[in-house]
Amino acid sequence: MAKSQKVSSLIEKKRKISKEIKDLQENCKHSKKSIKSIKEYEASSTFVIRWICDDCEKVIGIPNKQELNTYLKQ
Repeated sequence: MAKSQKVSSLIEKKRKISKEIKDLQENCKHSKKSIKSIKEYEASSTFVIRWICDDCEKVIGIPNKQELNTYLKQ
């Protein structure tokens, strides 16, 4: 398989996986959540603190000042 075909195949797999993750996250009830430090975006070296669903790992909110202080003291 040529490199270009391999790359195309991998890109298509990535697209399908991303869609499946999006569908799972959209149908999740987000009943359990935690505050976590995550990358601001995929290629970033900057981290941000957000509420994350424990089940589907979707970002579901930004902690308020009190929640942030509690998280940082741990």
